[in-house]
Amino acid sequence: MSYPPYGSGPQGNPPRPNNPYQNGPFPPQQPQRPQPPQQPRPGGPGPAPGPGPGPYGGNPYGGGGRPPQQPPNPYNQGPASPPPPPPPYGGQPPYGGGPGGPGGQPPFGGGPGGPGGQPPFGGGPGGPGNSGGGSRGSKKGVLIGIGVALALVIVGTVAVAASGHGGGGGGGGTPVAGASSSGGPITTTSNGGTSWSPPSWATKANDIGAADPNTVVQGTVWIAKQHPQDLATYAAEVGMPGTPDYHKYLTPAQFNSTFVNVPDAASAVTQWLQQDGMTIVSQGADSVVVSTTLAKVESVLKVQIDKYKHDGRVDIAPTGQPQFPSDVGNYVSSVTGLTTSSPVYSDAVEAPVPSPKNAPKKGKPVSAGAGKYAPAGGGIDTSWCSTYWGQKHANDAPNGPGGESLPMRLCGYTAGQIRHAYGVAQSGLTGKGVTVAIVDAYASPTIVQDVANWNQQMGLPQFAPGQFTQVMPQGGFPSGTDPKDVAGWQGEETMDIESVHLMAPDAKIVFYGTDGSDQGFDTALETIVANHTANIVSCSWGGPESENAQEEFQAKTQIFEQGAVEGIGFNFSSADNGDYTVAATNASDPNNILSRPGVAFPASDPFATGVGGTSLGIDANGNYSWESGWGNWMQQQSGNGWAAGNVFDGGAGGGNSSVFPQPSYQKGVVPDSLAATATGSADREVPDVSMVADWWTGLLIGITENGTINVNPGSNGGATFSESGGSYGNEEYGGTSLAAPLFSGVEALAQQAAGGVPVGFVNPILYKLVGTSALHDVSGAPSALGHEPAMETWNQSHNGVMVGMDYDTSLKTGPGYDDVTGVGSITGAFLTWFRDHPNGQ
Repeated sequence: MSYPPYGSGPQGNPPRPNNPYQNGPFPPQQPQRPQPPQQPRPGGPGPAPGPGPGPYGGNPYGGGGRPPQQPPNPYNQGPASPPPPPPPYGGQPPYGGGPGGPGGQPPFGGGPGGPGGQPPFGGGPGGPGNSGGGSRGSKKGVLIGIGVALALVIVGTVAVAASGHGGGGGGGGTPVAGASSSGGPITTTSNGGTSWSPPSWATKANDIGAADPNTVVQGTVWIAKQHPQDLATYAAEVGMPGTPDYHKYLTPAQFNSTFVNVPDAASAVTQWLQQDGMTIVSQGADSVVVSTTLAKVESVLKVQIDKYKHDGRVDIAPTGQPQFPSDVGNYVSSVTGLTTSSPVYSDAVEAPVPSPKNAPKKGKPVSAGAGKYAPAGGGIDTSWCSTYWGQKHANDAPNGPGGESLPMRLCGYTAGQIRHAYGVAQSGLTGKGVTVAIVDAYASPTIVQDVANWNQQMGLPQFAPGQFTQVMPQGGFPSGTDPKDVAGWQGEETMDIESVHLMAPDAKIVFYGTDGSDQGFDTALETIVANHTANIVSCSWGGPESENAQEEFQAKTQIFEQGAVEGIGFNFSSADNGDYTVAATNASDPNNILSRPGVAFPASDPFATGVGGTSLGIDANGNYSWESGWGNWMQQQSGNGWAAGNVFDGGAGGGNSSVFPQPSYQKGVVPDSLAATATGSADREVPDVSMVADWWTGLLIGITENGTINVNPGSNGGATFSESGGSYGNEEYGGTSLAAPLFSGVEALAQQAAGGVPVGFVNPILYKLVGTSALHDVSGAPSALGHEPAMETWNQSHNGVMVGMDYDTSLKTGPGYDDVTGVGSITGAFLTWFRDHPNGQ
């Protein structure tokens, strides 16, 4: 289900970034990396403040003088970090890849290209530098961290005059850091080169003229890391058994001292922004949030921003290559988000649950008796649905495709059923001592009472004081927030929180509510890693890769890399549209269905865990009976049979990434027939793991619905939300939006079992566990049934409908890894695997 507002990534297929690690076996034990000597940086004044236009003296771009006072982060999470300890390692080969090519000083230029790092993260020679503004250093086998991201969020219009910006014309090369501000402008992208292409929809045919220059926008400027190659390498190794850095996590202070920003970068970028008339809204360790106008953006970056017709709305995009002043270009890699696009989807979907009055009129359902974990009252009507798989059969329905008598649709599983089926209840683990962060858009005004009511119904413990907290954007939500957007995300938040609490009832949960923009999501994610507020992050949202800008891939990858280094894992739902080629009746916006197969991002990021979905059969005693890949089709009843033809009803997302090459942890596990492309290369494959997601076998959540969402002005100019006229009830929800928080709760149990040691970035372990007792190998035609599962429901006209399962567009389940369920779903043995294998072996 798609919910606006839209973020900032253009459509189309951006150039593929380099893979953070290449295929192949890991190298033998590597020696401790020595700390590199400090590299002198030519240009710029000394450390003492001096005269000049900057607010603190010295060269305004060269890094002299003291840095500006930092405004608070939009998500303030407490006191600052303590002084950083000495860095645990430096950035020299064999991991760093050697100095870069001509066109600047190390680590981004200067000197010969040299090797691109040792396998598996390098694997080849680094390309030569380009003195004419090309690649800044060897980047073979790494994904360069984001430099600047201007995720434009339109907040209004003001009357301004577009001020000019110096920098002169011409100017070819990429100057060294600290170069004089008298140099000409340079053009750059996130990979340090000069290639740039507009989003696919920004064509002359769709161009409807210049955007209003008075439009006020808010953007985020991301500061480049000094050693991005080392960051990508360490992030990969810290989760990979057999490397010397396995589970050697760093604190945020250690991270900042090890992977520091380019010296004086924050000061230079901040002063540049201030001198060009942009208002600094807030600043963190790695980013600066600014407020400005489109006129100012056009003037500063030497671009023209036009309006384009796109997907039934009007979006904006630049018409040419952004440029930076020569003395700032070395502190940044690119500009991202100079468009308004990239719809962000919530994957929570309510199953089509007809009321009892719409139950079949013919015949009488045949019941096998109440199950062990049947809903215990609370207004839940189970007279027209099954409380476990196969409990009831309608005696007037034709047989299913396997000749079986079709079971009647499920009411929705309870917390007890899911806990028992996956071995959680039997483990005795509760997630105590672990914190899980959930990042969604907006905030349900009834979440506290809804979860309390649901806990009572489900027999779960209530939240203890301080166990559940909510973190909202500083200043509140935008005053112009559409109440429909808030209502649209209400079910997502409710299901996410209840699902994590279901699996890990003693874990702390921190909910981050955003404004729904790419910038809002990025700010929340950055806050989590900057302050290490959780070890597990659950995110049930995303969108097609083709709707995102290349720089957005890199912005989030840098966040995920930092999370991996700190022992923080990120779980993203793989979406509910299969391969995106067929509109799902209950899933995402059909206006955004793609013409060719695609996968969802951020689930496709190599440093995130993409969580796919299954259909799940639970028996009368709450036991795991069967599991199949989630992919549903529906057929109408026609007389004594089923009508020809079927309608796709949604399924787990998966398939080949068009952006990220295959990471090494997938090599040898993902079949070549899935990963290989026509060019002979291998792609990142999605998903990695799966849990129950099918909304026809979904979770019975508790939520206040059918009320009116009110957007109320706050005392600080922002907005808060309330709801009037709603009533609490239970609904069956699903989607990979359910699978992601369930898996996040499972990880909390695994961390508790391991004595509190974070499981961190788990993808390398997941692929190592294929074929072991820690995973269910989810494949076609479950042996417990002898055929593909199917069930009977009905439409609003009381006509029977058969729901067939495990038919997910072009995606297919099979033995081992498949592109619907990944490596499979977890068993009870997964919960204690990290405890039993502290070295990952």
